[in-house]
Amino acid sequence: MDLWTSGVAGIMVLVVLVLSSSFRAAGEEVCDAALVSSLPPSSFRSSSQLSGSHAPSFAKLNRRDGAGGWSPLASDRYQWLEADLGERTKVTAVATQGRYGSSDWLTSYLLMFSDTGHNWKQYRQEDSLGSFPGNSNADSVVQYKLQQPVVARFLRLIPLGWNPNGRIGLRLEAYGCPYTSDVASLDGGSSLTYSPSPALKRTFRDVVTLKFKTVRNSGMLLHAGGAGGLGLSLELERGKLQLLLRQGQASSAEPRRLASLGSLLDDQHWHRVAVERRGVHLNVTVDKHTEKVRVPAEFGHWDVQQLNVGGGPGLGPETPGRSGRNFHGCLENLLYNGHSLIDLVKQKSRQVAVTGNVTFSCDEPLSVAVTFPGPQSFLQLPGVPASSSGSFSVGFQFRTWNRAGLLLTFALPQEGGVVWLLPERGQTEAADPQSWEGSAGAQCRLGSK
Repeated sequence: MDLWTSGVAGIMVLVVLVLSSSFRAAGEEVCDAALVSSLPPSSFRSSSQLSGSHAPSFAKLNRRDGAGGWSPLASDRYQWLEADLGERTKVTAVATQGRYGSSDWLTSYLLMFSDTGHNWKQYRQEDSLGSFPGNSNADSVVQYKLQQPVVARFLRLIPLGWNPNGRIGLRLEAYGCPYTSDVASLDGGSSLTYSPSPALKRTFRDVVTLKFKTVRNSGMLLHAGGAGGLGLSLELERGKLQLLLRQGQASSAEPRRLASLGSLLDDQHWHRVAVERRGVHLNVTVDKHTEKVRVPAEFGHWDVQQLNVGGGPGLGPETPGRSGRNFHGCLENLLYNGHSLIDLVKQKSRQVAVTGNVTFSCDEPLSVAVTFPGPQSFLQLPGVPASSSGSFSVGFQFRTWNRAGLLLTFALPQEGGVVWLLPERGQTEAADPQSWEGSAGAQCRLGSK
């Protein structure tokens, strides 16, 4: 091969490599940039630290700063390390390493994520296992690619196991890319109404995708209406998402339930919803669960004339089949056949009518949920001085799958007794356990559900 031919071949190889790289960038999202290594010290928090040189800000992969990583004051399962990524970010992988030059490393851990740093959710793999494998020494890196990427601002690692001949030691990295989104907040009295352009060609396929989060367990999320009052609705009812079929113009007409998906969807975490219609076939997805539904034959020639978001036409009073309420919460990346409805609202498009107060941010509630995962977990609070009247009050909301269990207990020093608050047979009762054998009058039923 002469010099000219060799040069041409080299140029061709270079062009092929450049085209290949560009195709990857265009065909699939590259989302593997290091997220933690460039964070400032103020972005790290921990339950405790062994010393100033073991601070959480030293927990950066392949670094030797300080004592070579983070170590807490005590090695137990009450410790945690937290990183603030600065903004909501798509996270695709995590990697861990032990503390440099030591016998301190994790053998397993939990990964938690949050938008606020207060309301946390545990990452679970497809097989429902919650723990991640850790390290076998202080220097090797163990990277785990998340089966389902998460979007969060805060990451928290909770050690479950560590070297029995050492203590907890950690250096951390997370990988991902920036996350952009359109967000809208509905206050329970507001809604959006989208009218597709009549010039659009009739299609037998419609796709709606969105994310939502709320602390209200009931409310109308979506309603797609067509000619003759034929429509489909997605409604939250007691924390589950119901797919309802409506026929007829009358608001009092009883809807027909086609599917029920999800559970405890009012947990103030983002949940993904996708609805795809192909003629009379519907695929409805909530988070990772998809259900296939066949609708009546009339939908084979059905067009969406109006899409209501957060409410619906003629919402009436609550009945067993309908909530009667508008949605109260946040929506993100609301797309109908590829069109961003939130972006259309921002552009003040005539295709979208706004009812009530719609804002483009998502405020977090002040309340923080506490989860008790097992019978050995509990929360103990310090006592408070009684008021001059000798009374005090406590209030909370709870939900559980268990029909019995201790909710709350406190002492009555002046009366020399103890009060227990517990659900029993689906009813909430207060009782003085010392008097159970002698008198049933010491029990007080507070309510039933």
